[in-house]
Amino acid sequence: MSKWRDLNRMRDCGEAHCDLPAGFFRVNYFHGKEMRLADYVDEQRYHAGKMRFHNARLHGEGILCGLKLSVLEPEGTLLRVGRGAAIDACGREIVVGFDQCVDVAAWFRQQAYKFRDQDNNPCKPDEANRVKLCVAMRHAECGGTPEPVPPDPCASHDDCGCGCSRSGPCNGGDPCGQQAEFGRITEEFELRLMFADEAKTLTRHRLFPASEAIDNAIATTGGATGLLAALTPPLRERCRCDDNEWLNLGCFHATVKADHPDEVIAIQDFDYGCASQVLLSTEVIQYLLAGILAEVDPDIGGPEITSITFRRLDGQRHQFALHLSSRIDAKTLDDEASFGLRQLTRDGWIHPAGEAVKASYSEKILGEANLDGPAIYIAVASAFLAAGGRYHLFAHENADPVVDPLLRRLRPRHLSWRFCLGQDNAGDGLTMHPLGV
Repeated sequence: MSKWRDLNRMRDCGEAHCDLPAGFFRVNYFHGKEMRLADYVDEQRYHAGKMRFHNARLHGEGILCGLKLSVLEPEGTLLRVGRGAAIDACGREIVVGFDQCVDVAAWFRQQAYKFRDQDNNPCKPDEANRVKLCVAMRHAECGGTPEPVPPDPCASHDDCGCGCSRSGPCNGGDPCGQQAEFGRITEEFELRLMFADEAKTLTRHRLFPASEAIDNAIATTGGATGLLAALTPPLRERCRCDDNEWLNLGCFHATVKADHPDEVIAIQDFDYGCASQVLLSTEVIQYLLAGILAEVDPDIGGPEITSITFRRLDGQRHQFALHLSSRIDAKTLDDEASFGLRQLTRDGWIHPAGEAVKASYSEKILGEANLDGPAIYIAVASAFLAAGGRYHLFAHENADPVVDPLLRRLRPRHLSWRFCLGQDNAGDGLTMHPLGV
């Protein structure tokens, strides 16, 4: 049975590459087709590639369930990783079917010996004799069930990379010249202890679109339609490309002896704040959305503010334009009571005097209306506006609601537009900059 020996090892195919595939192709079956090895391989790759593409692009990477960290025994140094499941950046499912145990003390002794002569020794404890460690996990494949194969006369067996690569011009079976090859490949996982700095680098999650783009879209738009429109440019700019195959399951502090800093005596302070994000199931998302929709159900389908623009109207006034997704009933818009504007100064909030804020509505370009479509225009006395000022445009809570012909309220119900004013390049005009962007 010695010929199976070299096959019993983990398949190590190098780093994962999770970029957008060039495309998909599937085997075309027909009567009388001669089936070859490549046909069966392509069949598997088609279905696996489709599933991974779906997982990565529509669900993202993260922890699905379980994978909790705990100490196997009180005051012990054996770490337990609970059974669970996750999806990596390539869309590959990782299933840990049974609890796993890690001997933290033994691992730490090896690291202390490895880095003993280095200046930047990561094993060096802090003032409380603690070293922060993390548990990382990634997808791995293991070969099993060896089966005999005929010898390949034209294959090279030099540095064959047994069980993973296929060298030689024929790319056939028996890569190691043992007349054997794995009959099954088990989709497994690899657990690894890491120092906190290394784990932070290898498991850094990159949201797509970036969180800055999402925050900017939320801060500069109103309503679902406007939010989707604002997220379109970053989504259309490129596709997500993330080759990060490690997931962070959590971190903890390993306490070492003061007089023997290579000996771990306790595992404490489990921290999931640094762990990879969790992915909510469709069931949970459905429940959450149902609760949100229940709060706004009467207004579903009604008009919403999609964006807000600002311009100089004339020598005495500036104008805010609230772009709407659909028309409203103009009779429900109170030109003075529906909307308000206030400025935050060092002495607190101040409001414009008299009729300094006036609202109007138009569905076409006419007079002071400059948009072709439904919009609410709010004119403000220029004397109330100043460069460097911080302002809050809002809908009055106690005013009668602005509704459409079906009595559906204008959304968002509680308009709260926060912005500051700056000087334009010419130096004689004002520009609006949303706060929080």
